[in-house]
Amino acid sequence: MIDPLDSLLSDIQHECDNAAVDMFGAETTARWKSPSFAAIMEHPDSVGEMTGSCNDSIKIFLKFDGNRICKASFYTTGCGASIVSADAVCELSSGKTIDEASEIDGEDIIRTLGKVPEDKKHCAHLASSALQEALGTWLEMNKKNNPL
Repeated sequence: MIDPLDSLLSDIQHECDNAAVDMFGAETTARWKSPSFAAIMEHPDSVGEMTGSCNDSIKIFLKFDGNRICKASFYTTGCGASIVSADAVCELSSGKTIDEASEIDGEDIIRTLGKVPEDKKHCAHLASSALQEALGTWLEMNKKNNPL
């Protein structure tokens, strides 16, 4: 016999999943449920953190191999749109040089995600800003360590 509470919870979860797919599409919903880059990195080379007007905060952690990002991860206190945006910016920046990564903006993240509701697009720009902050921090630290 199926517990009525378990059945109700299953129905609610199914409704939530359907709403997320309607709002973000199947691929982005799958990214939200299982982000590839969600982790607080130990001993990062650089960190960038930004808080948006919505009070969502995204922190981007970077490891470098020379001038190339060899590992990226994120932590966010934000909503699903912040999670998928931070995950996408980590994906987009991994393996890129600093110059290449500095070109990544919110619109690149939105294109990568595909379907983002208008009222959630600011999360993509927040993730991009956190990446730019991490890159700027790394450049500033290296300028101090290797002055011209």
